[in-house]
Amino acid sequence: MYKPDPTLTRSALLLTAFAVTVTVAAAAGPAAPADVALAAKAQALFGKQPGQSFDASAFTASAQPPRTETQTLTLPPGKGAEIKATLAKGQSFIFQWTASADVSIDMHGELPDSQDEYTSYWVDGAQREGSGVFKAAFDGNHGWFWENRSQQPVTIKVTVTGFQTRLFRPGKGG
Repeated sequence: MYKPDPTLTRSALLLTAFAVTVTVAAAAGPAAPADVALAAKAQALFGKQPGQSFDASAFTASAQPPRTETQTLTLPPGKGAEIKATLAKGQSFIFQWTASADVSIDMHGELPDSQDEYTSYWVDGAQREGSGVFKAAFDGNHGWFWENRSQQPVTIKVTVTGFQTRLFRPGKGG
C-alpha cells in the first residue's frame, strides 16, 4: 500500500541507497550487503565523501567493555601447561606473554565441548616472549600451551586485553 511521503525522506534515502550501491559495486565489484548498508548510512549522515570506501567486516561491536586479565604459571622441567581465554566468534584480544627461559609454544583454540580436537594458530620453539592481536574464528577457548624443555623451572606471565569472557587455566578451576 502506498503512503504519501510529504518530506520526501523515504525517496531521498532510496535514491541514496541506490547511488551507494552503484558506487560501491563499481569500485570493487559486487559489494557485500553490510558494506552497502554502511555506505548508505555514512552518506545519509555525512554526505558523499570523495575517495571514501567501505569495509564493514573490519568492525565488530561488543556488548561488554574490554577487560585486562593476567595469569602467571611456573612450569617444572619437562612439563607443559595451558592458559586459555573464552571468546565469541569475531571477538578479539591483544596479548603479551613473557617467559623466564625458552619455551616451546602452541597457540590454539577449540570449540566448546570438543574432544581432543583443536586448531593451531602459531607453533614455535625456543621462545621467551610473544605478543599480537588475536581474533576468534569461532566460539570457544583460545590460548597457549607452553612446554619447558629445560632442566630448570620457567615462569610465564601472560596478559590479555580484549573481549574475552574469562582467562583461565584448564583443570585449575577453569
